[in-house]
Amino acid sequence: MKHRLIARIMCDLTDELLWKPRIEWARKHNRTADLKFRVGDGKRTCVTHRKNSDEDCRMTLTIGALMVESKANPMEMCMWRTSVELHERGYYGGELNLLNALAHCIIHEFGHVVQVVLGRRYESSVHNHEFYAILDRIHASPVAGQLRDELSRRCLDIGVDLQANNANKATVSAILDGKAAEGILTMGSIRVGQRLFFRDPKLSDVGQVVVKEKRRTRVLVEQVARPNQRWLAKPHGLVDKESRP
Repeated sequence: MKHRLIARIMCDLTDELLWKPRIEWARKHNRTADLKFRVGDGKRTCVTHRKNSDEDCRMTLTIGALMVESKANPMEMCMWRTSVELHERGYYGGELNLLNALAHCIIHEFGHVVQVVLGRRYESSVHNHEFYAILDRIHASPVAGQLRDELSRRCLDIGVDLQANNANKATVSAILDGKAAEGILTMGSIRVGQRLFFRDPKLSDVGQVVVKEKRRTRVLVEQVARPNQRWLAKPHGLVDKESRP
């Protein structure tokens, strides 16, 4: 799949359908408001802004090429915050496929742009009630459907059918509802101190690992035999002793 090209399309659509129609609005709130777009090499997908002063509102929106690659994996797609939002808030009918996941990702990141323009992005409270009110308004407007349709069309033009990439419904429910099913571990089912094994046969020599920390979408695990060896792992890449192959 053309992950980097898809990320570029996402940048272009954010600019054309969300930012340019709202530049005047943004500059009424802050005369320095400006938004640049870039495709990143990694997974990091975010809005950053300069903090030279409270009035500086120059922002950069980065779409990570590896974020697109990660969401193209149905199992990994479920682990992203944007997928949880689709599932829990019913955006795009709550249907989780790659088209909806990437279209909503655009809306999610632009929600942060709106926060910055309004001066309401707080370090200790980013994904708050006010943020989701912004997302709700965008999804309630015609632009949400236009954005998804245009993303689908442009990706079809390069030979990629985003809508054909669907997450298995049972897996979606298991992961997003925080339940383990059919041997799948999730952030909700893993606990600190739990002893597990890597699912990947290439890591079978590592042996047993223990969960030291739970982070947003990954857990920090430490090798039991050699405590100085640590990895950041996704829950579905680990298995408990009983279900180890």
